[in-house]
Amino acid sequence: MKKLFFIVFAFFTCTLCAEEKVQIELPKITTYIESVVEQKVVITEDDIEKSHCENITSLLQNNGVQLLAYGAYGLEQKPSIRGYTDETVRIVIDGVCVNNAQYGTFDFSSINVADISKIEILKGGFTESVLDEGAVGGVIYITTKKQSLGHNFNLDFFTKSFFNFDFPFDTFSTSINYSGQIAENSFLRASSKVGFANNKYWYKNYKEDYSIRQNSEVFDLHSNLNFSHYFGNGNSFSISDLVYYGNKNLPNTETSYNHGKQKDINNILTLNLIFPEIKNLLKLQTNLSWLSNNRDFSDFQSKSNHYVNTFKFNLLGEFYSLKKYNQSVGVSLEYTDLDSTDDGKHFQFKGTVKETSTFKFCDLFSLVIPLGFTFCNSDFAFVPKIGGKLSFSKFELLLNAYRMIQFPNMDDLYWNGGGFTGNKNLLKEDGFGAEITINVFDFYIPFSFCVFTNYYKNKIQWSGNTVKNVASAFYLGANLSFEKSFFNNLLTVNFNGEYLYTRLLDSSSELTYGKKIMWTPDFVASLKLQGNFEFCSLSIDANYVGIRYKTNLNLGYLPPYVLLNLTGEVLNLKYFTPYFKAENLLNWQYHSVDGYPMPGISLTIGCKVTLF
Repeated sequence: MKKLFFIVFAFFTCTLCAEEKVQIELPKITTYIESVVEQKVVITEDDIEKSHCENITSLLQNNGVQLLAYGAYGLEQKPSIRGYTDETVRIVIDGVCVNNAQYGTFDFSSINVADISKIEILKGGFTESVLDEGAVGGVIYITTKKQSLGHNFNLDFFTKSFFNFDFPFDTFSTSINYSGQIAENSFLRASSKVGFANNKYWYKNYKEDYSIRQNSEVFDLHSNLNFSHYFGNGNSFSISDLVYYGNKNLPNTETSYNHGKQKDINNILTLNLIFPEIKNLLKLQTNLSWLSNNRDFSDFQSKSNHYVNTFKFNLLGEFYSLKKYNQSVGVSLEYTDLDSTDDGKHFQFKGTVKETSTFKFCDLFSLVIPLGFTFCNSDFAFVPKIGGKLSFSKFELLLNAYRMIQFPNMDDLYWNGGGFTGNKNLLKEDGFGAEITINVFDFYIPFSFCVFTNYYKNKIQWSGNTVKNVASAFYLGANLSFEKSFFNNLLTVNFNGEYLYTRLLDSSSELTYGKKIMWTPDFVASLKLQGNFEFCSLSIDANYVGIRYKTNLNLGYLPPYVLLNLTGEVLNLKYFTPYFKAENLLNWQYHSVDGYPMPGISLTIGCKVTLF
């Protein structure tokens, strides 16, 4: 497979570089077709740079997304959207879904924040794109940085302290980034990052005494290489490679004496062709990707190795010749080969064929109908959706309805280790959802308000020492978000809050029937105040997470918590941008997941150096 990528890369490079002067049309950065009725939270490149977050999960949390976190930097942190997590939240990087086929999630520590140009958070199962089918809770689209005119070179380094006097400087990170033109029509972007974290932070243990977290050191390396060539009329060819190496100590719960070691080597190699306009009729995009996830794990009891190789092919065609009718058609295919100590050797073939039709009857009304056919090995499903929008001068009204399908991951099916056993007879998760949204424009504070509901059955859940389709559940929630600038953009206020009501409806289990879903808070909110001054910028982020029950029996819960963060940077220096970030200023002692204490107050000091 590597030889194939190299041959194609060399052929296009030699052929295209031989062309004479060609007009370069840098495309607008987008990860999927322009949405008509989708509601999404957009985090721009400027937002990302001003946040000075050490990982992407902090950015998500600052925009109203709950995290299931097992520790500080480098340790597992999973986003939860509308009460859904793991593989039900799809992660799409530059048009390629990167959820791990073995266990369904994506390791967010494996992507360098400095490589990201834009993040789009889509909540719910209604997706207009034809390349991301499988979303139930939502989709997180990540667009990486690519071409830029001229030459740009910068460094970013920081250190972080948890005020532990034995380790006053706990975390270190340095990244180097270059982007620019290497020929008239060719662009190169390269970046690398090295980081180390002791993660020896103070926390209050179950005895109400203060302790220092042990055995959670992390060392990691990131690299990203992207080559792009434009050969007229905006048509382009690119090849990119994202590589991650992580060496992590896993501390387990605070009361456990068993800690493990984990080594991850991940690689995402993608070949991409884009034809934005073919005879004023068709936009065509295709990519071929190789995703490699290698993990070695060991503790005092056992050792295991897990090697996952996934090959993906995506083809997207978007027709836009008619003014009142638009259509996109896509095919997404993937083959996964798994070689695991605990799962054995297996393969998986899955894919989606989907079309999205958009009708614009007039300036007042638009209708979107995505229809998908998805399969995994011998199992398949039809996934219909429909969405409509009424547009007025002062507000717009959106109404969406959709089916949700999620196939079991390979761990669910084949796992056999540590006293736990998978289930080859699992059914796919199935459900329906609907939402109604109003976006108000002509108001003192423009806002968006959404009410959504889902019914989900055959939920896959580990119970005892095996996995079963045990849970059916009802979801009802509301989301309110707004952003407003005051005093000539001197102050910007951003709010995102969500209330979620859940009830388990599996009548065969009297103990859990009518109870709330574990780990799912009733309320999640984020508030950000951004001050933009002549010589500096300051921002305050407040994140609230409500009560979460430890089990579906609802016998015990984790208390709510508030995180308050302060970030600032110095502006208008020629080459330097010094910054600081103080996190968890209230020094809240909290657990995101039961038994895994999270850091208290910390201070990060860093500097970004731009040489040219």
